[in-house]
Parts: sequence; C-alpha cells; structure tokens
Amino acid sequence: MSQCSFIATDYELSEIDNLKLNSKVITVGDAIKLGIKPHELMPWEKMNPNDEVLIVNDEFDMGELVIKKDSSFERNVSWYTSKPFIYSIEFAYTESRAEQLLEYLKENLLMGHILELWTVWLDEKQNIKPDFYKYDELSIDLIKKIYDTRKVHHTIRSCTIIER
Repeated sequence: MSQCSFIATDYELSEIDNLKLNSKVITVGDAIKLGIKPHELMPWEKMNPNDEVLIVNDEFDMGELVIKKDSSFERNVSWYTSKPFIYSIEFAYTESRAEQLLEYLKENLLMGHILELWTVWLDEKQNIKPDFYKYDELSIDLIKKIYDTRKVHHTIRSCTIIER
C-alpha cells in the first residue's frame, strides 16, 4: 500500500514540474565522463552507458513540487472520485512548496467549478468524509494541515473539496 495525493476535477489542469528546475537528465556514459560519483548500491559499471539518470545538486531538490496528469494510479483512485481528470501531487513539505501549491490551486480553480484534493492510501478504499471549503477559505493553514506531516493536526487521509 502506498500513500498518494491527487487532484480530481471535471476539466484539464496545467502540469508543473519544479524538479526540472534543479536537475538534469544525462546518460550514464556522460555521468562517468563528468566524474559524477554513482550511488553505492548501483555502480555505473552495472548500468547500460546509454541509460538516463537524473542528476540533482542536493537531495533536498528531489522534493520539489510536481503536479502531473497521472494515469498510473487512476484505476486505484476511481473508488474515491468520479471526476475524470486526475493529477498526482508529489512534494516534500516545506513552507515555500506549500505556498507554490496554494498558488497553483488558486490559479487553476475555475469559477463555478469544484476541485477535489485527496490524500489516501491506495487500495485501502475507506470512506472519507469530505471537508468543504469556499475558494476564499483556501489558505496556507489548510495546505499545512493536509501536507505537513510534522504537525500534530496533520490528516493522514483526507478529501478537501474547494468550490469557486
């Protein structure tokens, strides 16, 4: 079982990939030429020189906000929502990334529509009572409640429905 977070809507949203801002994709062969040290569990010699790897400056950069249309688990989340457009949300919580997510939600929630924001354990199929909010109530405190796992009031499973 895996925990996942996703947005469900009746319309298409824009995708963002902030991971690309601080990373690059190169081949294993190029990594060897550049003298990049491999991970101890996967030495370059065990990899195909033409395979691609993601290079980041710092492990912290791996947690950047990524929101993408994701068909890989649509089948698993259809139990939770009937909305046709599913977008995965991935990030390691920080205040700045929470602000980015808040901005994204505000910019992408169309007038007269609702947006569902879910955090669930895949295949757990629990009935989750949704919390309803108006667009004006969308705040950094709400994002923190859903995603900041360091907080006492963090929700493990949630459905937040936001209406504009």
